[in-house]
Amino acid sequence: METRTSPLNLKRSFHLLGYDGFQYAENNGFAGGIIVSWKEQLIEVEVLVNHFQFLHLKVTLQSRRIFFFSSVYASPREEGRHELWRELKNISRGMVGEWLLVGDFNDIAHPSEKKGGIPAQQRRCNNFVDRINDCKLIDCGATGPKFTWRGPIFQNDDRIFERLDRALSNDEWRLGFPNAVVKVLPRINFSDHHPLLIALYGFDQVQRTRYFKFESAWLLEESYMKMLEAGWDGLEGYYSRKNYK
Repeated sequence: METRTSPLNLKRSFHLLGYDGFQYAENNGFAGGIIVSWKEQLIEVEVLVNHFQFLHLKVTLQSRRIFFFSSVYASPREEGRHELWRELKNISRGMVGEWLLVGDFNDIAHPSEKKGGIPAQQRRCNNFVDRINDCKLIDCGATGPKFTWRGPIFQNDDRIFERLDRALSNDEWRLGFPNAVVKVLPRINFSDHHPLLIALYGFDQVQRTRYFKFESAWLLEESYMKMLEAGWDGLEGYYSRKNYK
């Protein structure tokens, strides 16, 4: 049975893990919301926009370097995604600096990013690409499994796989972090999404600084705390994201 975990309980859980910075975006019916957590002694985070489909943050590293970060969980409905991209476009128009966006955009950029089920509509893919371009963003790519989400099994044993989760950035961020790598990690067996791990300085140059982000839609039972302790312990110098349903 899927249960909705309250932000207050999650905040307590992250505090036990040493992450004292915490922010969440309230759900709007279709989703469980977005959670972002960090260690305040390592980075400074200022929440600039709290929208039910994204959190837009100003991040200051220990080196005093600043960039902007948006954690995204897009609506499964077109009207909701239209609103999301309208808001992101408004941000892009006034953006001065490095900007990284990570999350579940609930869209694919090419029919090849879908496997199984009804073939993807090229028109919808083009619309997604146009929205990315309108915000002057680029796809950061990824290593690891091609598809980041899997759907339920149909009666004919068919199953849909899609690349719904990705990292986007503006040119300034990509040039500012030329060694950054996005990696699709193995899927946790009670989630239908793969987590994305972003190493700002590359996997061969892991620094002592820890950065942590956690995105939550639906959390399953009590097992999420054990998963957090086992899955995130020891990761250093990374931005990471996870989407639970």
